[in-house]
This record gives sequence, structure tokens and C-alpha cells, in this order.
Amino acid sequence: MASVYITGGATGIGAATVRKFAALGHDVAVFDINERAVLALAAEGHSGTVTFFQTDVRDRANVRQAIAAAAIHGGPPTVLFVNAGMQKLAGIFEMEDDDIDLIIDVNLKGALYTVAEAAALMRDAGHGGTIVLMASDQALVGKEGSIVYGATKGAVAQMAKSLAIALSPYGIRVNAVCPATVKTPLTEKVFQWLADKHFDGDVDAAWAAEAELLPIGRVAEPEEIAEVVYFLSQPASSFMTGALIPVDGGLTAQ
Repeated sequence: MASVYITGGATGIGAATVRKFAALGHDVAVFDINERAVLALAAEGHSGTVTFFQTDVRDRANVRQAIAAAAIHGGPPTVLFVNAGMQKLAGIFEMEDDDIDLIIDVNLKGALYTVAEAAALMRDAGHGGTIVLMASDQALVGKEGSIVYGATKGAVAQMAKSLAIALSPYGIRVNAVCPATVKTPLTEKVFQWLADKHFDGDVDAAWAAEAELLPIGRVAEPEEIAEVVYFLSQPASSFMTGALIPVDGGLTAQ
């Protein structure tokens, strides 16, 4: 079975992906700051293992240490899902420097640090591997309040293309998923902001308005994104690298 490394695996899409791999017998190393949530995942009783590694992806030394510890524990990764992310909405005239730094440090620098450390282990093991980056529909379209977040996700999408070229000589494939809105703890905070700004605090109305933007008529569930991540990690997708895969209910088809 594959040795699967997942950042930001405690909740949302990350947790759904942890469950997908672990339920199929894979050993999953989860890199996150939320130990309690990851231990709860591990206690669900999957056929594969779920192991927590305390990791702040903004700190390259911490990332290096955590990934090295995971390799000692369960071997080098054959699958890496770079999912840790941060979003905080603000208009161009309201952005705070600390928020800008946080979003860039987690979404962009964190992704770079994680890939650099994990891909080196894949290269040295000599068996190839697959890397899936969490981009966003905002790599392809703009959205209100998401100037910095969208910029980081556009950068992650470009990173997938460049990494695919750089790592293909080692048999490592790199792709990025670009989901539209997914119902997660992270987006719950986003929709509170939208509700306060446009819907007199009515969060349900904000979610309903979002669903109306999608031809499919609803937002996504985390498990739907996890299925795509899993596919991209498998031999069935062996001719895919450098791809940006919209999982967006038809948003970018309009």
C-alpha cells in the first residue's frame, strides 16, 4: 500500500481525503496543527493507519523535521497531497499586512516547503510518486474579497505546471485540483463574512446565493474533492501531469 502524506488533514477536504486513503488500507501521515482532530480521525478504525505529525507549514525547519519523522515512521511518501490552506476575505482597501503575510506564508510558501522536502524523499527512493496540489477555482476566476487568496492559488496552479516538468525525470507526477466552493469549516467563516456584508447576517441566504452561481445548483461536499485527489494518485491517471482539474459544478464552463 502507498505511504500517503497529507498536509492540512485535520478537517474539511483534508480529513475527507485522509478517510478515503485510510479506509482503503493506506498508511496516512497527517501534517497539521490540530492534533485533537487528527487523533479523532485515527480513532475511527480504518484498515490503514493515520498518524499525526505536528506541523506549521509556514516554518520550513518544522516541515523538514516533520516529514523526516514521517519517513522514519512509515517510509518515504509515494503520494503527497498538499492541502494546508488559509483564507480570510478582505477588500483591496481593507487588507491588513498580517493577513496578507499569513495567507501567502501558508498557501504559497507552505506548499513550496512541503513539496521540496517530500519530493526529495520520492526522488531518493527511486520509485516515482504522485503529488496533488490544492489550488482553487480562484486560479481560474476572480471572487470578491479574495485578492490575496486568489493570487496564492493562481501561483499554486502555476507551481503544478513547473513542478510537473521539473520532477517528471524522477517519475513523479504533479497535478492540481481546482474546486469551487466546498462546505468546510474554512468556508463557513468565509460565508459569515459574505452574509454580514450582503445578506444582513443571514448565512443560509449567502450559501443559497452561492449555489445559484453553479450550473449544478449546489456547492460541493469534501468527499467529492477527495475522490478526485485519490484518482490523481492512482495508476489510472498515469498519463496526467501538470494538469489543473476544475471540480467546480460547471462554474468555469459558463
